[in-house]
Amino acid sequence: MPPKPETTDLMTRNTSLLMDAAGHYAYVHDGFSWPAFFLGPLWAVAKRRWWFLLPMLGVEACLWFGSQLAVNLRILPLMLLVLLAELAYFLLRGWYGNRWLAASLQRNGYARVD
Repeated sequence: MPPKPETTDLMTRNTSLLMDAAGHYAYVHDGFSWPAFFLGPLWAVAKRRWWFLLPMLGVEACLWFGSQLAVNLRILPLMLLVLLAELAYFLLRGWYGNRWLAASLQRNGYARVD
């Protein structure tokens, strides 16, 4: 088994270390994911989580069409509703991004290392 990668105190704080059977390591931060919040589908591509990418692109498309409809119809309550839906979607990605990533890695054979 390869040696455990060296970590600093800053790296281990709020971070989970996962390892698969082949000895590959992955760090997943606990808590809010700023990259998932700001980048969304690009974050999924960067993490190579293709099954995250498909639903994210679907939600992005629905929100885009909804915003275009609201702006073209010039209905203020609909515009506000779409804006709130987009904000909620951004927050959802941020709150759950790292949890989704850790769960995906564990389904693919990674286990937490203590």
